[in-house]
Amino acid sequence: MYDKRKCEDIMLARIEMRLKSSEKLAYQMSSLFHGALMEMLPMDYAEYLHLSQLHPYTQHLECRNGEWYWIVSCLNREAVQKIIKGALWTLESIEIKKQKIHIDIVDKKYKEMAYRELMEQFYDKEYARYITIHFISPTAFKQNGTYVFYPNLHCIFQSLMNKYDSANGEEGMFDNETLEQLNENAQIVRYDLKSVSFPLEGVRIPSFIGKVTIKIDGAHTMVNFAHMLFVVGEYSGVGIKTSLGMGCIKILEGRKKE
Repeated sequence: MYDKRKCEDIMLARIEMRLKSSEKLAYQMSSLFHGALMEMLPMDYAEYLHLSQLHPYTQHLECRNGEWYWIVSCLNREAVQKIIKGALWTLESIEIKKQKIHIDIVDKKYKEMAYRELMEQFYDKEYARYITIHFISPTAFKQNGTYVFYPNLHCIFQSLMNKYDSANGEEGMFDNETLEQLNENAQIVRYDLKSVSFPLEGVRIPSFIGKVTIKIDGAHTMVNFAHMLFVVGEYSGVGIKTSLGMGCIKILEGRKKE
C-alpha cells in the first residue's frame, strides 16, 4: 500500500498539452484519458489514488480555436512530482487502448503557483465585487443523493472549500459559518448556461456548461476570499468527477464597478 507522506510545500500546478490526432476528439473522451494517465503512474501511487477519497489532481479535454488540449492539474507537491514531472513531463504521445487511438503531443505549457503566493494575493489585492466564471466542461454536484445540475452557490463554495482542504492534507481551515457567510453575501446576477450530459460508464450525468457572473457583498475580506477559492478552482475544478473530466472552470475578467 502506498504510504502518503505529508507535503511540506503545498502547491498548485498545471500542464497543458496540445494534441494532434487523426481521429476525432471530444470532451466525452476525458474518462479514457484518465485511464491512460493511471497506466502511466507507478502502480502503488495509482492504487493509492484509486482507493483514496481525496483526489489531488484533475484532468479534462478542452477545445480552443479548433485545437484540442489535454490539461492535467495537481494540487500538492507530491502529485506534481508523481503525475506531471514523473509521467507527463517528457511524454510525446498518448495511447487510448480501448479505442486504439494514437495521439501525438505537439506542444506543452506548464504553470505553477505556491499556496504562499495565493495567500499573499488574498491579503494584498483588492478584487472586484463582480466575478464571472466560465464552466468549461460539464459540471454537476451531488446533494442528498440527487444530482444538482445548475450553479447552486452553496454547492459551489462548499465544493471549492472541500477541495482546498483535501489538497492541503491538513485539518480543515474552513467551517460551516464561513460557508454560510459566503453564501449569504453572494448572488448570481447574470448567466448564460446550457444543460448537457456527461457520459460515464453507461450513465449520463445531468450537468451544465456556460458562464455566470457573481456579485459578492459584505466586507472586502469576503470578496478576496471568494476570489481565492475560484483561483484554486481553476486547478481543482468544482463539483463531482473532476478527475474524470468534469467541473473545469476559468475566471473571466471581473467588473470593477461597485
